[in-house]
Amino acid sequence: MKLPWFYRYRGRQVNSIYRNQKGMALIATIAVVAILCVVALEAGRLAKQAASGTIAENDMFAAREMAMSGIHLAMMILAMDGADNEIDSIQEPWADPEQISLAVAAMGLNPENVSLKISDEMGKLQLNALLKQFPGNDFNDAQLVVLERFLTLAAPEDKSDGAGSAVEIVNALKDWLDSMDDDTITGLTGAELNYYESLDVPYTCANGPLRHISELFLVKGVVDAILSPSYISQGMDESIQADIKDMFTVYGLSDVQNSQENRFSFSGTVNINTAPVAVLAALLPEGRDLNAQDLADYRSEKASLGREYIHTLESGWFEDVIALSDDEKKAFEKVITYSSSVFRADCTAKKNGYQVTLRAVIKREKQDMTGKWSCRILQMERG
Repeated sequence: MKLPWFYRYRGRQVNSIYRNQKGMALIATIAVVAILCVVALEAGRLAKQAASGTIAENDMFAAREMAMSGIHLAMMILAMDGADNEIDSIQEPWADPEQISLAVAAMGLNPENVSLKISDEMGKLQLNALLKQFPGNDFNDAQLVVLERFLTLAAPEDKSDGAGSAVEIVNALKDWLDSMDDDTITGLTGAELNYYESLDVPYTCANGPLRHISELFLVKGVVDAILSPSYISQGMDESIQADIKDMFTVYGLSDVQNSQENRFSFSGTVNINTAPVAVLAALLPEGRDLNAQDLADYRSEKASLGREYIHTLESGWFEDVIALSDDEKKAFEKVITYSSSVFRADCTAKKNGYQVTLRAVIKREKQDMTGKWSCRILQMERG
């Protein structure tokens, strides 16, 4: 009779295996080696991940420092420009991409890895200037006219759902900014606290100045598509798709403040030497918006070789381009300027496939004690 397998291997053969110390040692050794191999492989994998993580962190850190160097370069360029002249325009080195690239290279950075752009915040419409002062609730009439005209001219043909008209947006913005009026609604289309608290996702009305351009989208009637992209991009490089941040600014705080009453205001004046065509059109008297392109062409006109600008952009240069009546000229000069104090620097740096973008709003000012120009960062964010 054939015995089951577990009986056949009972006895000497099996017992001899267990009695064989060399066999036990071999099995133990193999087991230990196997465990060590697994541990070694896992340790190697973790070490590789750690090394890769460290390299990535180093590259990101290097990219950020390079971008920060670009911001500091922008501050230096603007300070030097302030010392050179009192006029700010598109004709200056800070506004010239080629000159900026040369400055980046002079710092020992590769312009292919570090791109820097400086733009003028004072060439935009100042949203906070819609009120005469803060705290307060009175319209700045000149700014009211300009803002309504801009929103009317720049309105897209196909209005998005929820988008307000020019008047509706201006009224709602005024209510967002104003205070000391017992939450009185402006016109028929304004919006105070009750409106915002009734939304599906409720929030509070600021009743104070805008602090970031993104806050504008919290205002009733303001949506992504309130401006026609083709209209606001006119006169710009074809590669640029302009948006709200290129037209509006929350900066422009006046240097002259009423410290006794703890009130402050925004100048509202726009630098016509740097303003986009769409902004120039809103600043001009009603019916003269087509002359905005004439102003833009005049200030950018160069000699035949394309090196030197033909026209200087000193005070009153617009009179060489367009003829305005005395009243029109007075109204136009009330909302314009030729110099700036707040700029924006955008710097993107790349390092081994990693990229960091920094956006800084820079205030340029003259020191009372020394008379020297310096710059400080008002706000910076990572893109």
